[in-house]
Amino acid sequence: MAHENLPLLEHLARVQAELARERAEAVRLSEELLALPAEQQAEAARDDLRFRSWGICEHLLLRSANPQTAPAEAERLAFLTLAVAAGLDEVLHTAAVVRDLEAAAWGCASRARLRADDLDGAEQALIEAAAHLAHGTGDLLVEARLLELEAMVRQQQGRLRNAAALLRQAEARYREIGESGLADLARSTREGLLAL
Repeated sequence: MAHENLPLLEHLARVQAELARERAEAVRLSEELLALPAEQQAEAARDDLRFRSWGICEHLLLRSANPQTAPAEAERLAFLTLAVAAGLDEVLHTAAVVRDLEAAAWGCASRARLRADDLDGAEQALIEAAAHLAHGTGDLLVEARLLELEAMVRQQQGRLRNAAALLRQAEARYREIGESGLADLARSTREGLLAL
């Protein structure tokens, strides 16, 4: 798609229409991708243009983040999201927005590793998430979720004060973007840690 010479509003309308189309097809295409043998999925995501979709990334991340998804499968889905994200159309999805998506995927990998009692692996995935977030848009929701995740890692390491401080930061980010329910949950979790 050649969007470079379009007036801004027309370009935005086309991008929104393309995102809507991608999201509408995401479940069907995700299921098609996931029906392939696991060892072929990342290659298919790279080679088949139909799988280069923001909607597929969103769908895979939702599945990865689902607490009912087994940790190993959640981590695999996070890495598959990264493979799909690597092929996204740079005209439709700016590099900074893709970095936010990749940060969220690394966050899902970290959470999966934490659930599998792999603290070192969870920490490494958090470092990757932070590196991607640093080159992103500054999305406060992604940042707040990563702060909460880091707090979970610190709690498992027995560093309760560090975890509480991270939860305070997450709460502030949630409040800044109007996510009062998530902010209240972060505050409640922090208060519970401090009571230990």
